[in-house]
Amino acid sequence: MSFDHRLVTQPLLFQDNRVERFYTGGKLLNEWRGMAPMEDSHACEELLVTSDGAISAGKPEGYGVSKTIPEQGGVRLDELIQAYPEEMLGARFHSFNPGQLAVLVRAGDTTVRIVMQCHLTDEKARHYFGMPRGKAEAWYIARLRGGAEEGYVYAGFKPHVTPELWRELFERQDIDAMVDCLHKLPVHEGDEILIPAGMPHCMGPNCLFVEYHECNDVTIRAERVIGGQRIDDAELFHGLSADEGLGLFDYTTYDDDAIRERCVMVPRTLEETGEYRLRELIGPDQAEGFEVQAVDLTGSYALPAFDGHRVLVAVDGDAVLATADGRRFELKQGHGALVPAACQGLALEGEGSRVTIGLPVIKA
Repeated sequence: MSFDHRLVTQPLLFQDNRVERFYTGGKLLNEWRGMAPMEDSHACEELLVTSDGAISAGKPEGYGVSKTIPEQGGVRLDELIQAYPEEMLGARFHSFNPGQLAVLVRAGDTTVRIVMQCHLTDEKARHYFGMPRGKAEAWYIARLRGGAEEGYVYAGFKPHVTPELWRELFERQDIDAMVDCLHKLPVHEGDEILIPAGMPHCMGPNCLFVEYHECNDVTIRAERVIGGQRIDDAELFHGLSADEGLGLFDYTTYDDDAIRERCVMVPRTLEETGEYRLRELIGPDQAEGFEVQAVDLTGSYALPAFDGHRVLVAVDGDAVLATADGRRFELKQGHGALVPAACQGLALEGEGSRVTIGLPVIKA
């Protein structure tokens, strides 16, 4: 299949890409994205920029893969990468994760606590599923529902937890005791939370979050009843046995100070001028495969040269992506964009807007 090569020299924007999950939400997500009003439902997650799509029972291969807007051909992102891998990804990132973005982004809106879960490390992804990469992820808290000043997330095992205890509670499905095994971390709008691969975690209710993550959608769940639906072991553990599935959780334990140091990121200002402030939300040595920056715009910010792809989200207000040859692309609040490796000389423009930037990092 042939595509217009000019696509790799410009920022790519994407069509709406809503998927259903076990949890509920979506009303605030639509408001944030400027979409038609909706009531909360299982259509609570938007895949903003993904070449990997989503794993969902009964859905076809390629479900959830991003498609460019009609003005950019309406093409599937994975097929565009297949046609121009190095121009899209950058040569070294194509070697690191062939044919796929190394950093993806989605947004979710919760009315309830999400199911307790973990994701694969690279080692476990290769061993059990033949996949090259696992999944570390990070949540940017974009909004809280109902004017709340504080929300919360759960992450990491408390000091009393052992694999034996977790297995016992899982078998009994003692959900209250299982939730009490995890640290409850308060969050506010603008906070960034890092979840390393393997760490048990779940998002709390009333949060609109932007999730940057590595290229893998396998989720290992620990609750048999989710949203009123009973889930068997095959779906909880993606075909693995209960022993194998529970063995994918990282049983490292943390005290209160240690879990905050590991998961609650402290932003660091990198540059500040009269036109922008650039902050590091997650550094390249923290996320195990990606970093996240945020730029607050009161004018123009020129993206520095980079030999890989970048993933952008307008989290507050709209922005304009301006190319060196004069083309301008509007990035609306709540929407994502991909900057291919071959797209250089790009500037972000805005007045009172904030854009987050995800960059891939090659792990040692």
